[in-house]
Amino acid sequence: MKKLLFSLTTYSAIATLQLALMSPVHASTENSAQNKNVTSNEYRYNKPFVAAESLLPKTSGALTSEETISQSVDDVETDEQSLPKAGKHQQHLAVSKSSSDIVVSSINEFWIYESWVTLEQDIDYDGYHSTFSIEFDADTIFTRAPVYAVLYLGKNDVYESIHVSSEFYIYSEDSTDTFTIESTLVSGYPPGEYDILLELYDADTEMLVAYTDAYDDSALAYLPLESENNEYVVEDTVVIVEEHGGAWSLLPLCLLGGIVLVRRTVRRRHC
Repeated sequence: MKKLLFSLTTYSAIATLQLALMSPVHASTENSAQNKNVTSNEYRYNKPFVAAESLLPKTSGALTSEETISQSVDDVETDEQSLPKAGKHQQHLAVSKSSSDIVVSSINEFWIYESWVTLEQDIDYDGYHSTFSIEFDADTIFTRAPVYAVLYLGKNDVYESIHVSSEFYIYSEDSTDTFTIESTLVSGYPPGEYDILLELYDADTEMLVAYTDAYDDSALAYLPLESENNEYVVEDTVVIVEEHGGAWSLLPLCLLGGIVLVRRTVRRRHC
């Protein structure tokens, strides 16, 4: 019986050790999910966006003397303008705000005419996507104007910026100058319904001139999203240890005891 009790104690210890080894894995996963990471790409005119090319005149026609001087200044500042994340617009990154914090400085000079959202990449087919793109058509009363966009993602009217775009020109009410931002949620976003906020800034004055959100456009509301690290299903493996053999189980002990008892009975009869 002592050996039997030892066997049961050993099995209990093994099971406890397995649970202890599995627990840190879940804790590590939950902690890593807190680190938000997003990668984004920009597109315009159905090809990857190049900021330096965008800041050139849209047509090759002759420019007036005023436009020529303006264009020369633009060429000198192209390097600075094409790298907003290097410092010029750094103040917009990882900024949280609520709907009540949005104050537009310019009225009726800029506006976002329309926006479209496309959901992509649902690896585990659970209905939640880790990649999405937003295409928007921004217009202005001016012939052309340099702008940049800030993309936010959030819930319950609280948003956090995930991408600051390069600077690009918009041309009056031209419907062909749309701009697209494609973002992949790498980590830190559990499955849920998210809203989009898109802000448009005047690149010359750094002032917020237009925005669109879930209240203005229903296409920006309740988007089923999750980060890539939630796209993969991780199954816990439970190992069941069964003890076999000789004196380690109860049944062999009973059989052995029965054999000894029969032999003793036989010997007594012969005597």
